Amino acid sequence: MFGTAITKLVVSAVLLSGLAACGTSGPEALYGLTAPRNVPVKAGRSDYQVLVATPVALQALDTTNIAVTQGGPVYSYFPKVAWSDTLPRVFQAKLIETLENTGKLRGVSQPGQGLLIDYQLQTTLRAFELQVNGGSRAYVEVSARLVDDRDGRSVAMRVFASEVPTTSDGVGDAIPALNAASDQVLAQIASWSLITVGRMPRSAAAAKRAELNKQQAPGKRQVVAAAVPAEDAATKAN
Repeated sequence: MFGTAITKLVVSAVLLSGLAACGTSGPEALYGLTAPRNVPVKAGRSDYQVLVATPVALQALDTTNIAVTQGGPVYSYFPKVAWSDTLPRVFQAKLIETLENTGKLRGVSQPGQGLLIDYQLQTTLRAFELQVNGGSRAYVEVSARLVDDRDGRSVAMRVFASEVPTTSDGVGDAIPALNAASDQVLAQIASWSLITVGRMPRSAAAAKRAELNKQQAPGKRQVVAAAVPAEDAATKAN
């Protein structure tokens, strides 16, 4: 479907006109991603709260279009289909869901949700595409960085990647393969993040939350109070 077509698009450079046509007619189908429910993590439960920042991406990926490449810097897109939101927002939502599914953190949020944050998880989407050079395969590559929210210091960084072969270059095979590759990367990022923050001293984060809670107006303290586990509340009551 795309082998010869993409070559012609690259040579003739008609990508912009193709995108304009897609924008005027609108997609016939919208696709999302799943989030792994069972992530093997060799880390205990943490008292930390983590903010998952909106992923950074080049404009070619910061879109609702589903990318196809020949392994190089030139992008084309599947016609008449799209992601359910811009790709960075779709990936961000599933990364939050993956971390929540582990049950290992006190809280996970996106910007603007009001949690007192210990660490930020910042990601960059380097690749999220169907590659059709020498066969077809879904390829996802994401760099991740954990940043101490108290001082902006980067405490760890790593690049994660996954490749899943497809039986064809059609959208019916590409979407499940992209989902599978994304699942693997999401699980890897979640496991790495939890192990990394689990090694950080807990007393500093607890002191920070207590100090900020005292500084907040009474009406805003409910955000922090709501994050206290039921068993801790019961202990304090006794």
